[in-house]
Amino acid sequence: MQANEEKYIRVWKKMNVGEVTSHLLIIDDLYGTCGNCKHLGLNYTKDRSCPNCGAKFKYLATNLKSPGELAKVLARIEKEKLDFTLIDREDYNLSKAKDAVKDLFKSAE
Repeated sequence: MQANEEKYIRVWKKMNVGEVTSHLLIIDDLYGTCGNCKHLGLNYTKDRSCPNCGAKFKYLATNLKSPGELAKVLARIEKEKLDFTLIDREDYNLSKAKDAVKDLFKSAE
């Protein structure tokens, strides 16, 4: 293996969860759901924005855990020259849950 050969690596970056949600396409294999309005049946290789709410997709999240399956999604993004960042769905869900808990206690005050 050459030292400058490109590989995929996981990167953590502090992000605004609401901003991610408003530009998120949640995929399970090929078809997905708009993170903003929950519109179903979207195709991450064809849909750049939601036909229902108009959200422009920048991020993809998936429940796929297998490195092989994730590699297929990443290869498809690269092959199709799609301008998406694949985020970890588990991290996203945890961040959303923490925000929901904070909001719950704010409304109880």
